[in-house]
Amino acid sequence: MTTFLTDTLGWRFLLALVISGSLWARLTLDQNPQRVDLYPTEINVEPRGLPSNLVVANDLPPVKVRVAAPQESWKFLEPSSFRVSVDLTNAKPGLVQSDVSVETPDPQVRALEVTPAKLTVRVEELRTASVPVQVTLVGSMPFGFRSGEPIVNPSKVEISGPSSAIERVSAAVVTVRLDEARSTIDRSIKPEPRGVSGVVSGVRVEPQNVTVTLPVEQIAGSKAVSVVPVVQGQPAPGYWQSGIAVDPPSVQIVGDPSVLDGVAVLNTAPVDVSGAQAEVVRTVPINRPQGVTVVRDLAATVRVAILPLQGQQVRDVAVSVANVPEGLVATVSPSVVSVTASGPQPSLARLAPQDVAATVDAAGLGAGQSLRSVTLQAPEGLRTDRVVPDQVTLTLAAR
Repeated sequence: MTTFLTDTLGWRFLLALVISGSLWARLTLDQNPQRVDLYPTEINVEPRGLPSNLVVANDLPPVKVRVAAPQESWKFLEPSSFRVSVDLTNAKPGLVQSDVSVETPDPQVRALEVTPAKLTVRVEELRTASVPVQVTLVGSMPFGFRSGEPIVNPSKVEISGPSSAIERVSAAVVTVRLDEARSTIDRSIKPEPRGVSGVVSGVRVEPQNVTVTLPVEQIAGSKAVSVVPVVQGQPAPGYWQSGIAVDPPSVQIVGDPSVLDGVAVLNTAPVDVSGAQAEVVRTVPINRPQGVTVVRDLAATVRVAILPLQGQQVRDVAVSVANVPEGLVATVSPSVVSVTASGPQPSLARLAPQDVAATVDAAGLGAGQSLRSVTLQAPEGLRTDRVVPDQVTLTLAAR
């Protein structure tokens, strides 16, 4: 009886355990289903097991990996989650066909397929050589400066890499720009291995930086000075010189520093405004002392503004009556008023007595006397500032 119960309960326990495990796995799979898909990012391939005297001479293309993993695990996958490699343990110089292997540290993540599955690797002997360092100067020195011979330390560097690449390298080149060089250049620069066809890739340079010293000296001083326009003569009577402008307002000059110390400004050739009645524009050369050179030596454009003088003039003007009703005769007292006109003097000088009108309006009036305001009218360009008296007595009588 005891044996029967033990055997029966044992089998029942084992069956229950299997069923519960299946249910748990099914429940887990339903909550976190398995996803099989292509990982969206290509992954770089690294060579491993290569002997120290050999080196890979070509670039290994990245590969694509089809992955099976729980849905939740996909959120945390990165390219670094995979180690993709080719085994070159027994490789010899030449072309080697090697299988691509994929490893993952997460046991729930499985690499199902890798594309391409094989890679062609060019294996070459690792060579080392010594090449000279060459300095390439780019650009032009600023005006007034010159450079000496560059000094490089060290003058040679060691290069290492695939034998085919080393054979193409003739020098390690450093580039120095001269555009803004106004003092000696002393800097650390990384040299580039170059050959006839340009930069050679896949080559290591040791040391990685060299020191380049390029002497720079100033052979002429330079500074900016103002351009001063020289104007001579007098405008026509009644006009005045209101302003002067010059273009360019300043120039850059070069020369011996001792000479430049005595130069504060440069004058233009004279511009004559004699008898001018309007703006005068002249293009004239810029004068400079002996031993001084103007950078971009161009002529200067001088503009002299000429404006009329303003003035006043007092005139006696006869008063006229406008709009006299029919059948009436008009008289005014006083019959002459004093008018003050102002404006440009040339216009005032040409003003004739009849050019200014003084008028009173009789429209709508009947016979009798009344005080009326005087209305003034002046030629265009002039204005009337004052009239004395400003009212006159208007008398209207039957004809």
